[in-house]
Amino acid sequence: MKEEWKNRQDLLPREKASQRGFSALSDTELLALILRTGRKDASVLELSEEILHLRECCKGLTGLMHFSLQELKQIQGIGTTKAVELLAIGEIARRIWNSRIRDKVQCFRSPHEVLLYFKEEMRYLDHEEVRVLYLDTKAKLIKEHFLAKGSGNSASISGRELFREALMVAANCIILVHNHPSGDPEPSKEDETFTDSVRRIGEYMGIPLVDHIIIGDNRYYSFKEQGKF
Repeated sequence: MKEEWKNRQDLLPREKASQRGFSALSDTELLALILRTGRKDASVLELSEEILHLRECCKGLTGLMHFSLQELKQIQGIGTTKAVELLAIGEIARRIWNSRIRDKVQCFRSPHEVLLYFKEEMRYLDHEEVRVLYLDTKAKLIKEHFLAKGSGNSASISGRELFREALMVAANCIILVHNHPSGDPEPSKEDETFTDSVRRIGEYMGIPLVDHIIIGDNRYYSFKEQGKF
């Protein structure tokens, strides 16, 4: 009887979706539909709750866009197959989000537009990444370039690669963007030094660095806004 009730509980999200529509489901219920089954000591709804609270910094379905395979597999009842399925859903969500945002943001005339463009993709990374936006004379995007990935709190950056790409795409100016895994966007001394170096090279080459934006947890630091340019 207990097992029958447990199975009945596992079917509730599907029945609710059929009768009221998917918008009536909570995040937990939506995830339970994907997982289908729980484990011996936890129903599928309880297992869903564990996943949604896996990271304190990104609770809810948003976390699926940022979890790693190993993180998910640490949860009892989540094997490789389920973990891969969840990550695939997260990647689909990330691409839909990026597509919508990137259709909306056509020009980069303010730090807010840069933050909107990159925020969801970069705010929860556990390592530093450095991106470059190559812009035309109207601040429209010519190309977004992945420049470097760091381990921990540092990234190896090649100034030569940065400006070689700028010349190849005939950029008028550039914006540097990187994240701080700590969530605090305040620049380090290394950030300050590198920014000044890129700014001086850009001025010499006639491809100015118009801003360097550091993304934290729903916060940012703009060198231009802080009067550093």
